[in-house]
This record gives sequence, structure tokens and C-alpha cells, in this order.
Amino acid sequence: MIRAEDIEFHIPPNADHTWAETNYFCLSIPQERLLASVYTVTRKALGVQLVDVVVFGALGDSRAEALYIDSQQHLPAPQRLSDYRTPNGLHVQAFSPRDYRVDYVGFDDTELHFDFKGLMEPFDIHDPDHSPMARPDARAASSGFGAAYGNHFDLTGHITGTLKLRGREYKVDCIETMDHSWGPRAELGMATMGWTHAHFSDDFAIHWINKWSPDDAGANEHELAHGYVLDQGVAYGLKGMKLDCVHLGSALTGIEAEVTDRRGKVFRLLGTAVIGAPWVPYSSGMLYVNLMRWMLDDGRMGWGLGSYNTSMQALNRTYGRRWTGRQPKATS
Repeated sequence: MIRAEDIEFHIPPNADHTWAETNYFCLSIPQERLLASVYTVTRKALGVQLVDVVVFGALGDSRAEALYIDSQQHLPAPQRLSDYRTPNGLHVQAFSPRDYRVDYVGFDDTELHFDFKGLMEPFDIHDPDHSPMARPDARAASSGFGAAYGNHFDLTGHITGTLKLRGREYKVDCIETMDHSWGPRAELGMATMGWTHAHFSDDFAIHWINKWSPDDAGANEHELAHGYVLDQGVAYGLKGMKLDCVHLGSALTGIEAEVTDRRGKVFRLLGTAVIGAPWVPYSSGMLYVNLMRWMLDDGRMGWGLGSYNTSMQALNRTYGRRWTGRQPKATS
């Protein structure tokens, strides 16, 4: 269960350089083909904070194709997580685990100003009352992202505000999902996983975390870790899922999903990537994020983020190349 005090830092006495506290917010303006995110990773033992603000506007396979990137790895860590300002113009306020205000004034006449209002109780993936997949005795093993999700909640909410991109202002009014994690998060060897959601209205959304085995192209490639169906303000944890994903290299281009919630209700949906690009908040990881256009089997259409993560170490083992060429003959 997530408590009011969880909007502040959680720093155990033995916290070392791997201990991290994260917040992720994203927003979309589908009619303008825009996807933006704000991500922070604070490592209090080191006194540093990553602040990453990015805007995407097309489907691409290069970071250069993003519209805007402000990613700074070693800003000073704030004293509080519930209300902090960063040197690159970000101000985050957490009024409760459900309600947030985010303001950002960056470079190139680019700004973000939005309110996030939770539509549900924060979903604690390690609480059996929330997730049927919870294993309190093996939190890291069952989290979907190892120890990095040793403490983690997801929250679907209504976002309103504005995005100004190089002087042009856009209205933001969307449903999206944020998360908050705290625990050991080593940057090498990050687990392969997916974090995805589909939003259809204030009253209905689907979210899941899945384990991902890219080398297994069979039925075991994707495995449910946790998730929920948000229905009329209540999150019903997922107990089953089938996924069929289409990847082009590291890029996620399509998803066919079937999820079963704890009530036994089954929902089938199709997702097509509309916007996306590599997202690299960790130099040793490879993430690809998409804005997906979703279609439920009853005809409802929605939008939401599809994201997949893997480590560069895993990719190097699979795709690493060495070109030796033809060696010239020795001459006497």
C-alpha cells in the first residue's frame, strides 16, 4: 500500500551509489503528433540527480530525430522529493501520491506546464490486494525489472496544461500513466522488460509491466509481471496476459494483446506505433518509446505509451560486430 509519506525520499542507512529514486511523467497530444516526457533519477548517496526532458514528433530510429532533448546526468540532488527545483528549469511538486504539478522552462523557447490528477489509488505492484502477481517474499524477482522495481507504483491520471515547443504553444489534455520507484538500480545489466498502457477514457484504461526474453521468439518471449484494468475508478489487477509484439530492430512498431483481470474479464486490443524514437536516459541501456494508437475489440480507440528496455550489454552480446578485413601480406 502506498502512503502519503511516499512522496518523499526513501533512503535506507546502507544506501550506496546504486540506490535510486525515480519519477516518470509523460504526456501526449495525438492530434499534433507530439509525445513528451519528464524523467528524474536521484541518487542521494552520490548527491546527484538525472533530469531528462524529451519531446518526440515522428517515428524514427535515431535520437537526432527527436524534436527536443534536455538530458543532464549530474545535477545536484534536491533535499526533498515532494517539492524541488533543478538547475535546468524543472520544478516538480507532489501534493499527494495521486496529484502533481510539473513546470519546466528550458532552452529554445521550450516549456512544459501541467497538472497530473490521479484517477485511481496508486497501484502497488508488491501489494497482493492490488496485483494478483505480487510475491512479497520475492519482490525483486517478481517485479519485472529486478531490484530497481523493489518498490514501485503505477498511476493513471488526467493531465492538463500546455507544451510550448520552440515558441509555439499547444494545449495538453490527455490520460496517461506515471510511475515512481525506489531501490537499488545498477546501470549495468538492466533487465529487459516492457512498460505499456492504453487509455480510452477517464473511466477505462489498461496498463501492464511485462518481462521480455528477446531471444525467445515463442510463447515465452513476453511474460506478465504486473498490471491492471482501470474500470470506473477501480484498478483490477491482471492475472493473465498474452502478447505478440512486432519489433524493427529495437523499435516497437505493433502490439497485439489479450489481458485477463482478477474479475476474470478478458480484453483484447491492438496497438500501432505512431510516434517513437530511442530514449537513452542511461548510457548503458537502450530504450525505445512509442505513442501507440490502440483499438479495443469493441471498437473503442485510445492512446498510450509503449516502451521496451534492454541493456547495452545484452545487445552487445547478441549484435556486437568486429570487422577484421583482409590483412595485407608482409613484404620483404
